Amino acid sequence: MRNAECGMGNGEWGMGNAECGMGNAECGGGIASRCPGGLWPVRPRHVFPRFSTRPGRAGVILGGATRHIDYASHLHESHEQALDLAGGGTAGGSRAAPGAGGPDGGDVAGQHRGDGFAAGGECPADGAARHRADGARPGGAAGGVVRRAAAGRGGVEVQSRGGFGVQSDLTMRGSTFNGVLLLLDGARLNDPMTGHFLADLPVPLSEIARIEVLRGPAASLYGPDALGGVIQIFTHAGLQQGPPARQGTSAEARLDGGRHALYQADVAVRRATDRRLVSLAASAGGTDGQPIQGPDGRLVRRSDGEAIRTDFRRAAATLAATHAFDATTLFVRAGLDDRDFGAYQFYTGFASDTAREATTTAWMQARLQGRAAATTDYVVELALKQHHDAYRYNPASRPSEHVSRLGTLQARLTRRFTPRLRGTAGISGSLRGIDSNVMQVHHDGAMGVYATLQALLTPRLTAHLSSRLDVDPSYGAEPTPQLNLAYTAGRVTLRGGVGRAVRAPNYVERYLDAGGNVGNPDLEAERAWAAEAGADLYPAASVSLHATAFYRTTDNLIDYVLVPGEGVFRAENLLHVDTRGLELDAEVTRPLGAARLHLAGAYTYLDADVETELPPDRYKYALGHARHLVQGRATLGLGRVSLGVQGLWKDRLVQDSYGLVHARLGYRLRLGPSVLTLSGEVRNVFDTRIAEIFNAPLPGRWWIVGLAWGR
Repeated sequence: MRNAECGMGNGEWGMGNAECGMGNAECGGGIASRCPGGLWPVRPRHVFPRFSTRPGRAGVILGGATRHIDYASHLHESHEQALDLAGGGTAGGSRAAPGAGGPDGGDVAGQHRGDGFAAGGECPADGAARHRADGARPGGAAGGVVRRAAAGRGGVEVQSRGGFGVQSDLTMRGSTFNGVLLLLDGARLNDPMTGHFLADLPVPLSEIARIEVLRGPAASLYGPDALGGVIQIFTHAGLQQGPPARQGTSAEARLDGGRHALYQADVAVRRATDRRLVSLAASAGGTDGQPIQGPDGRLVRRSDGEAIRTDFRRAAATLAATHAFDATTLFVRAGLDDRDFGAYQFYTGFASDTAREATTTAWMQARLQGRAAATTDYVVELALKQHHDAYRYNPASRPSEHVSRLGTLQARLTRRFTPRLRGTAGISGSLRGIDSNVMQVHHDGAMGVYATLQALLTPRLTAHLSSRLDVDPSYGAEPTPQLNLAYTAGRVTLRGGVGRAVRAPNYVERYLDAGGNVGNPDLEAERAWAAEAGADLYPAASVSLHATAFYRTTDNLIDYVLVPGEGVFRAENLLHVDTRGLELDAEVTRPLGAARLHLAGAYTYLDADVETELPPDRYKYALGHARHLVQGRATLGLGRVSLGVQGLWKDRLVQDSYGLVHARLGYRLRLGPSVLTLSGEVRNVFDTRIAEIFNAPLPGRWWIVGLAWGR
């Protein structure tokens, strides 16, 4: 099912395939016969994969906690959403690349391999809470859809600076923003300078096919820095394995306009031949921004009298290709992201902070994968990244300019020993460095080895055992073992896991001395143990309920403390932090006569005990999380029309609580082989004035109209 079949996601915010019944509900929870190219002939779409006891059976035995995000809608940037769940392939119909997404060598597109494993996730037995967003609608920023895929789910919090994907911090289960690992088609994207640039993606939104969010102890297998979790981004070209299933050309485009001269455009073209797929995508966006008001209601101005606004300009482009040889597929990509934006109080709360910032990200990636033997697959991947950051604290300060570089190389082998046992072994290495007029010149390297076993212990019990050993100059050699179990009985899955994680301080934390922030070269690495236990219930085909309790104990958590009398934030290690919480997720789809109603909600409770030598309220990020986080979405689809409403409420540990509401209306037209979608939305309906980090304001009430086309 290609874009035209389900209307490029139909332009329905918060919906995902109105033509196929709001997230494939019309497809009977994934009934392949109703929607060609549908997912599975069993179970609703929110599932946790386990092993099939009958190798070669069509489809996949499903059960448990892997949830597919049919819509990827962030509460601050609600106008983009996921493409059709069943049609997340490339032009011409891609076949997923086995092992492309993770170190355990699992399938990444929910395809059955006939080896006794239920595919559809990188860790079939990990028992972890995992979410998948299959596809992304054009328009807006690629970084925005990452935040939207992560947001709206228990345990995941997005802390935005400004709006429209300019910059946001992602945290999972109370981690800091540096404790989330981001992978692009299996390659590490985290910048060695700072985690603030996590969402500077070198691919436009229209190139993203699927996003997975993995929380908890299982995430540490993917490498250092995953204290809270992992976000995996899969692109259309990156998912291609072997010759394209269908040949031809597909295209999609979107144009949005709105208040304060907002414009957003995204276009993609893909061409598939008998052995090759070529994908080209580009996007651009910007706004004059809203004027920033101080606590007294007056406009905030720079020293030269100019009013400060939340303006930005952004552009991204990528070219990717795959070529299928007899038993091997070669994948290559080049991408670029460039942005310029007002950064008023992004990193400090000082009145003198009237900053501006500009960043450029360049990305190159190559992967060779295939089958070495009948039961053995291999993957070799190389990625190169360069990030340029130009930052000026205020007009009177010296500009800061930094160029960070990252090169990674990884290789792994996956072997299916029996229909009930699979193992993976791999090695990874990285070189990183920075050239800065503030932090000077630094470079170092790291490497790691890992192994994992996935086993069907009984027809109902699966296990995932793994361990990594990483070597880094910041912490020496550190093992990160993990064990996850899942037990499925009928409509209920019980799951649990325990694992260890480690994170080295980045260059900003060690060496920065500018803009009211001072690094510390003597920082210790963060070390943590995490555990979780949860249950998943599917009382009906269109109802899913999920609950997870988690606990993490962290030594040497890195944060910035306000130094008395100096007026600067200095990076320090907190002695010890214990974090505990509860995640609840629910989703239901119901017919209402000729219409369909889709409801989804999530609740997160989070608490932390902080042991430190200074009062905790002097720290910058450690207590910046919400104690209670409630999120919900409601979408009503009737024929060509859809209406969506989305809301959020945060009760924060230190700052004031707040709530936001967004609404969207969409109308879809079919014009021959093409689909045209008209949309209108209002973000922040009640014009709530809020800043999540320091005094960097989120957008007020903002209207947006859009036009999308695809074939």
